[in-house]
Parts: sequence; structure tokens; C-alpha cells
Amino acid sequence: MNLSIRNWVVDRYIAINQINGFSAGQMAGIAYRIVQDMEFKSLVPFDICTLAEVLELPLGIVWEEITTIALLTESLLHSLSQNKPLKRNEGTWLAFQIAYLQTLQQVLYQEASLQRTWLDRAMIPTQPYLQDAQLQGLLKTLSPGKLTDTQAEQALSLVADSLLVQQINNVTVAWFVANGAEEPEAKLLTRRLVNSLLGHLLVVIANNAAPLAQLQKFVRLGNSLPPSSINPETRLLEIAPGSIVSDKIDLEREYYRASLLQSFSTPLLLESFALKDIYVPLTGLPVEESGSKSGKNIAQPVDLMTWAKQQLGDLKTIAVIESESGYGKTSFCQIWAGQVAQELYPSWMPVLIRLRDVRYGKTLVETLNSAFPLTLHSNLATWLEQGFPRCLLLLDGLDELPDTGENARGKAIFIQQLRKFQSQYQHKVVLTSRSTTLLEIGSELPLRRITIQPLTVDQLKQWFQNWAMVQSLPIAQNFFLFLKQAGLFASPSKLSTLSTLIRQPLMLYLLAILHRDGLLNLDDEGLQVAASAQQTSNTLLLWEIYHRLQRWLLGYPQTGGMKMMLLRSGSAHIHRTPLAIANLLAGRHPQDLIEQMQAWSLKILHSDRHQVNLPKESNPPTLPAFYFCSGVNTQIQQTTKLEFSHQKLGEYLCGEAIAAQLSLLTQQQQDTYGTITFILDSPSTVAQHLYNLLGYGILSQEIEELTLEGLRRQQKREFSFEVLFQRLESFWHDYCQGRWLNEGIVHKALTHFQALQNYKNVEQVNAAVGLNVFLLLCATYREAKVPFCPGGNPANLALFNPIAVTGLIGRTTVLHKSAFAMRTRAKSLAGINLSGTSLLQVMLNRANLEGTNFSDAELIGANLTGANLQQANLTGANLQQANLTGANLQQANLTGANLQQANLTGANLMGVNLNSVNLTNACLFHAILADADKEFASLNGALFCKEDFPDIISLMLPESLNSIPDSNNIEADTQIWIKDIPTIGRIESAEGIPTLPINLDDDDDYAENETVLGNHAADDSYY
Repeated sequence: MNLSIRNWVVDRYIAINQINGFSAGQMAGIAYRIVQDMEFKSLVPFDICTLAEVLELPLGIVWEEITTIALLTESLLHSLSQNKPLKRNEGTWLAFQIAYLQTLQQVLYQEASLQRTWLDRAMIPTQPYLQDAQLQGLLKTLSPGKLTDTQAEQALSLVADSLLVQQINNVTVAWFVANGAEEPEAKLLTRRLVNSLLGHLLVVIANNAAPLAQLQKFVRLGNSLPPSSINPETRLLEIAPGSIVSDKIDLEREYYRASLLQSFSTPLLLESFALKDIYVPLTGLPVEESGSKSGKNIAQPVDLMTWAKQQLGDLKTIAVIESESGYGKTSFCQIWAGQVAQELYPSWMPVLIRLRDVRYGKTLVETLNSAFPLTLHSNLATWLEQGFPRCLLLLDGLDELPDTGENARGKAIFIQQLRKFQSQYQHKVVLTSRSTTLLEIGSELPLRRITIQPLTVDQLKQWFQNWAMVQSLPIAQNFFLFLKQAGLFASPSKLSTLSTLIRQPLMLYLLAILHRDGLLNLDDEGLQVAASAQQTSNTLLLWEIYHRLQRWLLGYPQTGGMKMMLLRSGSAHIHRTPLAIANLLAGRHPQDLIEQMQAWSLKILHSDRHQVNLPKESNPPTLPAFYFCSGVNTQIQQTTKLEFSHQKLGEYLCGEAIAAQLSLLTQQQQDTYGTITFILDSPSTVAQHLYNLLGYGILSQEIEELTLEGLRRQQKREFSFEVLFQRLESFWHDYCQGRWLNEGIVHKALTHFQALQNYKNVEQVNAAVGLNVFLLLCATYREAKVPFCPGGNPANLALFNPIAVTGLIGRTTVLHKSAFAMRTRAKSLAGINLSGTSLLQVMLNRANLEGTNFSDAELIGANLTGANLQQANLTGANLQQANLTGANLQQANLTGANLQQANLTGANLMGVNLNSVNLTNACLFHAILADADKEFASLNGALFCKEDFPDIISLMLPESLNSIPDSNNIEADTQIWIKDIPTIGRIESAEGIPTLPINLDDDDDYAENETVLGNHAADDSYY
């Protein structure tokens, strides 16, 4: 006999929606009376199946009742256990129903937030019960329930792979289908549900620890397992000496642990599947310590997860996982945190914190508290004070640490706090960061570093198998064939830039989306041009990919019209259907939505902390979840935060938005008298526009390049780089004279940024605008093909400003001590006109100064170590006591230059005419030059032996120059200056053809697609 809770309530004239307002006591009262009725009718817990009751209802009714039904089931569990202890199989039966209902509710909320089209069909009013024959047949397998002790233990041990959960999953898939979802989509939704089921089951058992005592050990609840019994093979899981182990259950700790597991149901961007469904284990290359001998014990790539687990035994060092954006650092942290919560607790307690969310406190604990959920602030401090369980602190995004506002020492403050915390050797700290950020902290911390590597052959195989599982075998095969026929698996590849991108998890996924929905093909001329462009960066290709993604998302609104695709049954969920696009646009024109996206992107950028805080009562427009995500702010109550779904996608939106704002400077209008003027006409209006746009902080290299590409795309639509350059240059010369400070422009911009919680001061805003405009001028002059003289025309001494650049360098130190040098190092200064400028003791080490005009410039004491000065004009330049160690001076013009006491150790001087150069006491030890030039230099006072210049060597030779090659081998030495250019692991080469470590064309396993993808993917069954 089966007991229907809904019928029981209705028979007593109690409406389900009325129970929503009941107190806990009233809810317990209903459960008490139900139990009495069960005793009278000799019913047992297996006669209760509220899950089956819910799954026979249409979505509209489920939406209103699922919360109440789950709470009633939990109250019934309490009431039943008060009469007599529940058996393990009885407790398992009821606990899984409650957990499954809660997980189903979570997935439904996620689907509603994404405005799924199947929900439109599901919410159409129907009969009180679903009449689907297949569903009704499957429901009979659940009610009345049967569960043996063996099956109960299997369900608790295996969860997703257990017979009980698979049986429930079959019913759930049928329920989704009966409500309007297509079967492939229903299977993916159910897979997401199962991903987080263990997290919800943990909460149910924690909240009902006493009646479900026999279930505790299966979810490692509290201290239900002795630490010594968890893993006797390793000492790293032992309790710290002197620690006190409590017998009490810390509910807050269990809730947080459960939340890490529950997050596995979060959909990946707009997809019906989650990250866990497509995630591929990563490999990393351990970074050898500086003290290790070269040529010995060369590091080999290792499994990243294995390496990370090994670090748990070393509490004296901080593990650092580094890579550029898009290689999977954050994804790895999410997966590992869940694994630790499931497998290593209670010996290790994972704590995942995004460093972008922190606000600085007096200690590291206070700082980390600020990025923790509000209800757990005090608990985190307690957890870190306790010796057991030890905390695994996963601190994600060192490069995303915000500034303090008062100064630019945010990272320095954090590093000091981290060093003090680490010295206690009590918990394990794991950092993630871009490699370039680690260079800033030097050797201040004891680090064990590993660099995430591009996807290997085996990883790509696994990825294609996963793609086939979450899409279909034909889709995965076609994508693989597209990449192979394009030659992207060959080494070297004709499309080397694109070949590099497909070995990055994020970009491989984004390209798979475009190919799946018909926006990539072998005859695609635009893609081939972008992929084969000979550039030092991949910006053109990235812009093309991001631009197509935007067209895909909004239904191809901009150019070329919409490509018609036949959507067959079972495939609609993987395409941007007209209904899906209509739901997203909500009556807006696509261009209007694009402008809204750009406006909010600028708000996030201007906050300078990767997110913007909004009052809960505010009503921002609905933005695509593909680009944006929002959540509760853990720092400020009654606010929510809006941020980008991924940093790389955000960079594109910001570049597009800045390009649109800069193009406004070139737009003109005609008044009633026929006079043509700029829309932003007055210098003050232009200045305010630029301060509000660029005063937030330092413009990143990535956003600058995307901005320029965006402007190039606008050139066909009445945009002129020359006009933009002229307007920026006019602003710049007034800036150098302090005009905008005098007119109060910067103070108005300050109010704009502070409203977005960006608390930079006047000096910082002014410095940021100056640096960013300078960067844009250095970039746009090449596009406009006009000369750029930062100080003005040196021939006009009355207006010439020789210290324009050094003045900017001095101002930017309020942003970072090396802000100018780091930001201009790549190519910003190459080719500009710095003739006659004063650059005394300037720091331009490793800078790209190719073709730059330094004629008659004052470079006394300048640090040009490792700089690229190839073909630079140094006519009459004063380089006295300058440090040119390892610099590349090939074919540079040094006519009349003063190199007295300059250090040119290891410098490349091939093709340089030294006849008129002052080389008195210049250090040319191991310099690369022809024998005739060497003899001439020696006769003119240059020094070639160490014994002749010991003082110069001790004062000026950098420690980084460990070894200098034989100067007689000129051909091998011509590239010595490149040695000082930093490389980032083995991710990609700095310039030229990227390194392709793998060749899929040579792999025999890839000869047949079925071998790559696996035949199991073609099976239509879900399990």
C-alpha cells in the first residue's frame, strides 16, 4: 500500500501553498499526524515516496510545491525516528528522496535563470497530472519503494553509480521530457543534478545527524571517521600535535563542504551540461628552483592533480599553480576542492577563496574572511585557529588582487600577511596566478611552482570523448575532422596561432561551440586570414572568435544575416534557436543589448576589482549569462555583485566598449548653418570623456590590443586613426602641462570611479589617464602612419617639453613602482620619436625599442639591460654610464653617440658603425662585433678584459647574467639579448611560430575517429 502525502493533506482541506507559511512546529505537527495514520494502517517508511509524487506533476505545480514537499518529507523522517530508530535502508530511502528533491529544485532555478525554451513549453497549463505513458510506467518502479541493506550501502557508497540513483534518474529524464525538454537535453539536466546530489545528501544527513546516525560515515560527517583510519599510508593526514578533536558536528563547516559539491551542477555558460562533465585532468611542468644545476634533473610534465596532492605533505612551502588566463586554473581549484571535500575530509578541510573578492584586514585571516560567505566569517577564523582539521586554502587569482585604494600596495600587503601566516606551518596554502604576476613578488615567499601545460594528445582524446558524451558522436567527429583537415594537429602547422589556441581548454571549447552551430568551416576566408596573420600576438584571431560568438549569441544581428539551419528533433538545445534568442533579447534590438553589455562592461572595468556591486533593489537589464554572472556579495550586505563569466570574454567586451568610446572622439556633426564640428568639440569635454574612460587604473596589454582591433573594424564606417591620434595628441600635450588638474577635470572623474567602489585618489587617476593615453598614442601612431613626439617638436624649443616622458614615469609610480617600465616593455616605445628628450637614469630594461629615435637624447645612467635597440637612431645620444648589458644594437645608428663608461657586456653590435662613437672606458667584454670593429674600439679606449674594469663589472653586471658565450662564435651570439626576455613555462613562444609540442597527425590512434571518440558515445542510452 502506498501513502500519498499530497492526497493526505488535501483530504484534510489543507492547501499545499498554505503550508509554505507554516512554522517548523506546525510542519512537525502535520508529520506527527501522518505518522499516526501510518501506524494505524500498518505502513512503513518505504510506503512513502514523495519523490514519485512530485515527478508525476507538471512543472507549474512542482514549482510551487517542491519546497513544501521536501520539508514535509524531512519532518516525517524526524517523526518516524522518534517512535523507533530507523534502519539504515529506511533512513537511506528517505534521505535520498529529500536530497534529490532539493537538487532538482536547484537545477530548475538554474534553468529558469538561463531562460530555457523548454520551460516555456513546460509552463503551459495542463492537467493536474502528467499523462505520459513512459513516465507513468517508470514511476511504478519507485512506489512503493524497496531497498535492501546491500542496496542502501551501495547507494551511500557509490551515489551516482548506484542502482537506486540510476533508477530515479530514469524517471527524472522521463519527467523532463514529459514537460517539454528534448531527450538529450533531459539527460544532460539529469547528469547535472546527479553531479551535486552528494552535496545535498550531506546537508540532509548533517541536519538529521541523530536519526541518520548510520549514514554519517558514508559522507564523512564531522569526525565520524578516526583520522588515522582514513589513509594509513601517509603521514600528511595525521592530526597535528596538541590538537583537540571535538565530538560535535560543526554544521557551518558541513554546509560549506556541501556547497563545494553542490556547485558541480552549475551549467557551463549557456550549456545544459556542467564543467565536471567536460573537464579533462591537466598536466603541469614543475618550475625548477633557481639553485638547481642546469642540464640535470630536467623537469618533466606531471599530472597536476597528483602533484597538488603531493604538496599536502609539505607545510613549509606554498604551492603555486601558474598559467595564462584560459588554461584552467580556476576550474582545477573547483574540481580539487570538491574532491578534497569528498575524499580527504575530515583530515583536510578545503577552503576556496577568490582573491578578487577580498578586502584587506590587519591579518591574513581577516583578509580572507572578507571573501567568505557572511554566515561563515567567524567560522573561518575558528577553522584556521584549530589544528584539526587542517585547512587547504585554495587562493585563486593572485593577479586579481585589488588595490587598497589609498595606495598601490595591495599585493605587497597581501604577501606580507601570507608570509607571516605561512611561517606557522599549520595549514596548506595553494595559490593560482599568472606567471607574470609572480615576477613581482620575487623570492619573498617559499614557493613550489608548477606551470599548466597545453593539452596533450591523450588529453585531447579525452576531451573529444567528453564532447561526444555531452553533444553527440557526429558533432564531436565533425569537429575533430575540421581541426585535422585544417592541419591544426600537425607540427608545425600552417595556422600556428589557431593550432596553439586549440590546446587551451577555454578556447577549444569556444571553437567547438562555433563549429557546432555552423560558424566555422574550412572555406572560411575570414578565419584563415585571422589565423595566418603574421603578428607577434593572436589578437586578430581572438577578436574574430569573440566577434563570431557574439553573433552566435544574438542571432547574427550585425553582418551577413542569419545562417539558416535545420533543427532536427533532439538537437535544438545545442543551437541558438529563434526562441532562445527571443528570450534573451526580451523585446530589445540586438544593438541595444550590445550597448547595454558595453556599458556594464565599463562599469566592471572601472571598478578595477573585476566586479561591480549593485543594491539589491536596483533593476539592471537582463544580461547574457554567457558573458555575465551575478551573485550575493560576501562583503556588503543587501548588495549583489556583477562580474564577467570569464576574464577572457570580459576582456573582449571591455576592448569593444573602449573602442566605441574612443571612436566618439572622431565623430562629427553638421549644424543648421552647415558647419561641421566634432560631437565632443571642446578640449575640456574631450578631457572629461578620457578621464572618465581611462582613469580607473592601468589599461592591460590584452584589452589595449583588442581595443585597437575593434577600432580597425570601425575604419570602414567613417572612423579615422589619424583623427583619433590628433585628438589624443592634443589632449596629451595639455596633460603634460597640468591643464586638466588645474581645471578640476580629474576631480569630476574621481567621483565617477568612487561611485563604483574604486577608491583611487586624484594622483592615481591622473597618472592612470596619462599612462593609458600615452599607450594609445604609441599604438595609434603606427596605424595612422604619422610620427609621434611625446615632448613635441624638438625644433621648436619654446614649445618642446624634454621631460614629458620622465614626468609621466614619475607620476605613474603612485600606481606601481615600475608601472611605466612593465607596461611599455612589449612594443609601446618601438619607433616613436624621443629625440632631444631627457631620460636620465630611466629604467627601460628588456624594452622593445626597435627603430626608436633617440637622437640627441640624454640617456646618462639609463638601464637598457637586454633592450632591443635594433635599428634605433642614437645619433648624438649621451649614453654615458648607461647599462646596455645584453642589449641588441644590431644596425643601430650610433653616429656621434657618447658611450663613455657604458657597460655593453654581451651586447650585440653587429652592423654598427663605431667610427664616431666615444668609447672611452666602455665595457665591451664579450660584446658581439666584427674583428675590425673590435680592434677599432680597443684603440679608442674600449675595455675588453675583466682585469681592466673590475669596478665597472662589480657595480653594473647584473646577477642574472650567469654565463656569457664565447665571443668568437658570432653567429651563435647574435641573439644573446633574447635571453633576458622572460618566458612563461612552455605555454607558447614569445613571438613567431608558437611551439607545438604534440602532433596528432603522427598518432596512429587518430587515424580513425571512432577510436578517438569511443564507440560508447554513440549509445543512445543515458546509463
